[in-house]
Amino acid sequence: MITLHLSKFFLVTTASATLALAPSVQAHSSIQTPTAPSQPEQQTQAPPPRPVKRSPLRFALPRREYLCAAGARVVILLETNAARVTLNDRIFNMKPVEPVTASTTKYAEGSVVWSSTGEDGFLVDNADPGHPQMLADQCHLQSSFPAAAATDNSIKGSASFGQHPELPADAVLIVQLRDLTHDADDPAAVLAEERFPLSGRKSPVSFALRYDPAKITAKAPFGVSASITGHGKLLFVLVKTVTLPDLANPAPVRLALSRATINKGKTPPVPEAPPH
Repeated sequence: MITLHLSKFFLVTTASATLALAPSVQAHSSIQTPTAPSQPEQQTQAPPPRPVKRSPLRFALPRREYLCAAGARVVILLETNAARVTLNDRIFNMKPVEPVTASTTKYAEGSVVWSSTGEDGFLVDNADPGHPQMLADQCHLQSSFPAAAATDNSIKGSASFGQHPELPADAVLIVQLRDLTHDADDPAAVLAEERFPLSGRKSPVSFALRYDPAKITAKAPFGVSASITGHGKLLFVLVKTVTLPDLANPAPVRLALSRATINKGKTPPVPEAPPH
């Protein structure tokens, strides 16, 4: 009897425990693990392009921009003893070949030469001295940093010297302001002079002749003379000096040079001052 009662006790106890655990198990099984709300898939975007970093020194350098014939553009960055010359998409790192002044500059990289006087310049390749290749001609200053000084006290004009002359690579146009009260061979007659390299340039050529107003007297008549030399020879000359009626406000002058004559194949002397 005792054994029977114990068996019933264990059966009842086990059944009660099972019934007691069943709701908790059922409740536990009904609990779902929370999941993160679904988010739309984001497309990976490329990072924005980084701005090109430019050296502040580049913007501090003197800069000149020229517009040339046929729409060509020449941009020059000037350093202390160098110049970076850009022609459209071609870049030349040049060095000065002559002393640079306020009105004239001349730089070169190999056979390529940039030459300018005042607001005008040109770029030429002298690889073949007999036939220089003009890379950019009739270039005129469009903008500059710092701003270019005003071109006061200057005489502007153009010089023509034939339609298709064969000029040597060292050809130079010499333009002078002269005091016509002096003789042609008197050094005091020359009040101002500018030299313009012509290698590969075509006629006509523009120029700006600057002068020192301190050398000017109000009573003297003035005139402009010109010549072209090359290979130690006088190639072209202005036969008659062009008189300036008003030096204080001169109008642009046009100089028509004539080919110099050679007597019996002899080289004529190059005059210090062209005749007037």
